[in-house]
Amino acid sequence: MKRSEVTRYQQIAKQKFQEFGIPVKDASQIEVADLGLGEFEKTGLFLIVKVNNDLYCSKWLLLMPGQRCPTHHHKNKTETFFFLRGKVKMELDDKEVIFEPGDQVTLYPGQHHAFSSDEWALIEEVSTHDEDSDSYFSDPRIIRTPIIEDD
Repeated sequence: MKRSEVTRYQQIAKQKFQEFGIPVKDASQIEVADLGLGEFEKTGLFLIVKVNNDLYCSKWLLLMPGQRCPTHHHKNKTETFFFLRGKVKMELDDKEVIFEPGDQVTLYPGQHHAFSSDEWALIEEVSTHDEDSDSYFSDPRIIRTPIIEDD
């Protein structure tokens, strides 16, 4: 993804986070996770890592309408999702569940999951320590760490 695209998406996300009551001082703290597929508005998500230390991690996840975080699992991480805005469809192993604001779910190591929304959706994730290298996607083309190209 080009640097100018990342900057544009960060500004869009900053506005939406603020609309949802999440203060964002600097748009550069928003990760635009395009997952290397070049189809960010379809596959990917926005993330703000609030804290990630040896014991725990906390993030805000933001989905655009029609966007999907594809099927993956973690070998080490346990994570709890708190659904704050929008309806989110989550695929948990072979089961599909719809979550609404106020719902929560805990996922354990090895549990395959994907999630999407037809509207803007905000999720808070609280987990054990997080490493990008502990995200194992079913699609081998996916690159977890974003590659940003100069314009």
